[in-house]
Amino acid sequence: MVVQGIRKVAGHVACRPHCLLIGIFGLTLLAGCSEEDAYFVSAPEITFGSDVAGELTSTSDVNLNDGSRYDAHWLCSGSDAPESGIVRYELDAPFAARLSVFGEQGRWLGSVSSQSDGEPAVLMASADACHLLAVSGKDSSAFGPYHLVADPVPAASDLETGQPLVGRLRDGRTEYPLTLEAPAWVDLALSGDVNLDLSLSGEGVNQQASACAPGEQRLDTYLDAGEYRVMVERSEAAIQATSEPCERHLLTVGGVHRLEVGLNDLSDGRRNAGPLRDGDRITGDLQATSGNAYTLVVEEPSTVTLELRSSDFDTVLSIVGEGSNLVDDDGGNDSDSRLQTVLMPGDYRVEVSSYAEGHGEYSLDASVDAYGGELRNSGTLTLGETFGGNLAGGGNTYRFEVDAVSEVELALDSSTFDPMLRLYGNGIDLRDDDGGGNNNSLITTVLQPGEYSLDVESYSGTGLYRLRTHQLDFEGRFSNGGEVATGEVVYGRLTSGSNLVYQLVLETARDVVIESTSGSVDTILSLMGNGVSEQNDDAGDMGHGSRIQRYLEPGTYEINVSSYGGNEGSVRLAIGD
Repeated sequence: MVVQGIRKVAGHVACRPHCLLIGIFGLTLLAGCSEEDAYFVSAPEITFGSDVAGELTSTSDVNLNDGSRYDAHWLCSGSDAPESGIVRYELDAPFAARLSVFGEQGRWLGSVSSQSDGEPAVLMASADACHLLAVSGKDSSAFGPYHLVADPVPAASDLETGQPLVGRLRDGRTEYPLTLEAPAWVDLALSGDVNLDLSLSGEGVNQQASACAPGEQRLDTYLDAGEYRVMVERSEAAIQATSEPCERHLLTVGGVHRLEVGLNDLSDGRRNAGPLRDGDRITGDLQATSGNAYTLVVEEPSTVTLELRSSDFDTVLSIVGEGSNLVDDDGGNDSDSRLQTVLMPGDYRVEVSSYAEGHGEYSLDASVDAYGGELRNSGTLTLGETFGGNLAGGGNTYRFEVDAVSEVELALDSSTFDPMLRLYGNGIDLRDDDGGGNNNSLITTVLQPGEYSLDVESYSGTGLYRLRTHQLDFEGRFSNGGEVATGEVVYGRLTSGSNLVYQLVLETARDVVIESTSGSVDTILSLMGNGVSEQNDDAGDMGHGSRIQRYLEPGTYEINVSSYGGNEGSVRLAIGD
């Protein structure tokens, strides 16, 4: 298509024929002449700041790319331009319309379209130069009148939360101060030219925004209280969209831009960093390449509960700081994570990561409550005591003395992790994982006079526990076999490949309860004789201990104690009625 170009130059009119290509962006001028030639399109000229009215009809020029009609106007500054030099044009049309803008030399500056939900296309322009405005339909069926309503826009220099700021570049850049009186999660949104850059800087902070659409940039981050600078500057090349796509409803030219800042409540919202406090319910997004880190400040001994959930990936949650290094993978439901522990005053780092480099959205809930009980994580204990402790990684060690031969019961319970006990010293070394039932630990044994150590450890997880110790005068006997009677407690020692075999003689019929327990052996208990043949491995409330309870007729019975897996260790056999 050949048109006649008209442009006023120094008081006279210069006219040249030029080629005009109607392309996918509306109008694009072809470079068909020398660099010295000017590329202008014949179109009516309107004064900057004035409304524009027109109509797309069957006689309007045709966009050869999609068959839609278009209408064009030159927009040039005049003496009545607003003081700010910025005007907002809103496109009002009964059809789905597109607004495109070109520079004086024919360079396409951008396009914006009205949306089916009624969101209009908007242009913000400056009075620095003339621009060619082209209004077109989205397809060949778009006809009708249109109206570009002009409104002057005051320029601003101060950022206010929730108040869009409209500004212009000065010498290719503009800087805005941002002051935060308290820590906050900050959202910055920039609408402007496709080659505008948005960045944020301050003490220890230097971040770059990412584009979600041509001319649309977003930056969201956690900031401590302090002074910051928000920079808008021109880039040599158009910024390519790299983040989650967004809609573009605003087109700006001449360095004009709209900047908006939002401050979000830290306790409930979307953020991938920042402080954690009691009651926080946070939504975050984990990228596959790295973890997200939050800060937790504990002012007094506190019970801290953190719950990490995700339907997108297998979560891993950790707390690091003040000598603690706690990690949980599946302590919550399914593949979710949960940590509950008591933390001493100090600064901690809470890390959200994934198993096998997963990624996606997650929720993180935090609860911090002052701890009112006594915590003893090491030191000397006296048999007979019951107290609480907190396992924060590694193990907690206690020491105690036995003055006379004693039957000792050591029980370790926890609702937050799978505890383990180790008792050693004076020639013994006993361990138990689940002997107390429900993943709790129990060691029952006879100790000779001497000094002993007791370690609280974990099979998985960390957190609070309760340690119960009990000491009785030893009234049983040591025997690896032979005759036993009701009411007796007998201690024997299983060696590899051997069984303990005892004979129980009953003169009268009665109910009998037989129990075998060990701090180092998963016992298997059998009862045979006089028509009876019964075996038990793990009684439900005894962990790896065994129990047989039944009514027995008079006669002789054989009690057999063996070890599942062939382990060696001391066994306690109790016959009750």
